[in-house]
Amino acid sequence: MPLFPSKSVFLLALGFTCATAAYAQTASAPQGLAAQMNLQTLSSKGSDANVQIFDNRYQGVKGSPYFLDLFVDGTVEIKSGNAGKSEVYKGVRLKYDAFSNALQAVLPASKDTLQFSTTPVISFSLEMPTTGQPLVFKRFKEAQTVDPNLRETFFAVLQESTDGKVALVKRIGKKKIDANFKGPYSSGQTYDEIVEDIQYYVVANGSMQKVKLNKKSIVEALPNQSEKLKSYIASQKLAMSSETDLVKVVTYYQSL
Repeated sequence: MPLFPSKSVFLLALGFTCATAAYAQTASAPQGLAAQMNLQTLSSKGSDANVQIFDNRYQGVKGSPYFLDLFVDGTVEIKSGNAGKSEVYKGVRLKYDAFSNALQAVLPASKDTLQFSTTPVISFSLEMPTTGQPLVFKRFKEAQTVDPNLRETFFAVLQESTDGKVALVKRIGKKKIDANFKGPYSSGQTYDEIVEDIQYYVVANGSMQKVKLNKKSIVEALPNQSEKLKSYIASQKLAMSSETDLVKVVTYYQSL
């Protein structure tokens, strides 16, 4: 959900574009400290900038709104102007607020945390601490076939499409459960809580379809190779109860 007015979206894109020009002579894309300094410049634009100093909006709420609770190295691709161009910023310390659909970045000088709307963001990636590999997040126009409200949602790409075949993506959603301890039908929960709402989808042929962590769901989502998928799942003794198993099946499907 956008956190700032549309006027600020333009200012964000403009701020990134102007900052890029300062580094264009030495690198194709700002990296590391240079990229973070762009954010420092952006933060000095005052109240009209599409950023804000991090606040304590989640204080007292149980659970985490973030995909990862720590800042990690990342890359952001930002829209540049209205001609379909973009700028890429590498080596920025990022954190993704999945509850608000917003990105946070650490300023190198002040160590302040800035939060900015993802409206002008085309894609971003985060270096995963467990694997050391980047996990890419991007929007999919096919998401509107599932729910129009998903058009601005970023999905983590678990298996990229190859040769136009199916892709596997994950929506790392977060939802808030309000305290409910008053009245005869209350649950007795005395605190607000943010919980994960993970959903998996296959993207193919201009549409997106939700799949669950079980054999029946993935086979029904890819009916043109259903018998081969069943045989593969059986031969590999896949329980289909984990994300890893789901990735294996989609990878096999892409090879057919």
